[in-house]
Amino acid sequence: MLTLLFTIVVTLQDPPPQGGAPATPAAPVAAEPMPLAAVDDKAAKAAVDTFNKAAKGKRSMNERMKAVEELAQGANKAFVKPLVGVAENDESLVVRKRAVVLLSLQPAPEAPRALRALLKSKKVEAAPAVLAEVVSGIARSGYDTTMWPDIEPLFGSDYAAERVGLQEAILALVTKHKEHKAAKLLLDNLDEPIPADEHDPSNPPAEYWKARWYAWKAWREKVKEALFALTGQRFSTAAEAKAWLDKNKRK
Repeated sequence: MLTLLFTIVVTLQDPPPQGGAPATPAAPVAAEPMPLAAVDDKAAKAAVDTFNKAAKGKRSMNERMKAVEELAQGANKAFVKPLVGVAENDESLVVRKRAVVLLSLQPAPEAPRALRALLKSKKVEAAPAVLAEVVSGIARSGYDTTMWPDIEPLFGSDYAAERVGLQEAILALVTKHKEHKAAKLLLDNLDEPIPADEHDPSNPPAEYWKARWYAWKAWREKVKEALFALTGQRFSTAAEAKAWLDKNKRK
């Protein structure tokens, strides 16, 4: 077992370009969408009617995206329900993500409430790329600290490559809103992930550690930035960060 662990760790220090879990390239930083001007109820109803007609029947992805763009004319609470429907049900991740972005630009309290509900949607949970957009939308439109218990479990539930974007969105939210409740999550993910005791029967298999290591490599600097946002300090290890946090607990 020790030999296996040593092989995994050495291999991960300089991962091969092929084989095993692929290193996830850093995604380009998307520009923040511009706020939408409010539209009156009459114009909003007309846009929803046009959307409903355009969305009927079998449509190509481009046609469905064009229908969604009918709801990009502005901000009105009437757009919330149809955008939620697209975010949960469309066949295309691109269309679903666009719907979430537009949803995040709709008025409060309807839009933030809908985004929070999407965090718990089984349909959205099955699409990490859409879930990442939901977290980004919450950070943009209406995050408050009572939402953290719904967001925190999403980070470490799985370290598969397709969830790296979601984890990065959570770290961006923590950084933007200086969410101090995230301190434990940040400490748990600051150091290189290696099992404390490879002989422990409850220790996850090697595949888990390998996937977690690749994820950590993708967003480890973002963990440091989030800790800096919370503390104003730079840390190299979790022990160092924990010592500072214990000494400087918030009053």
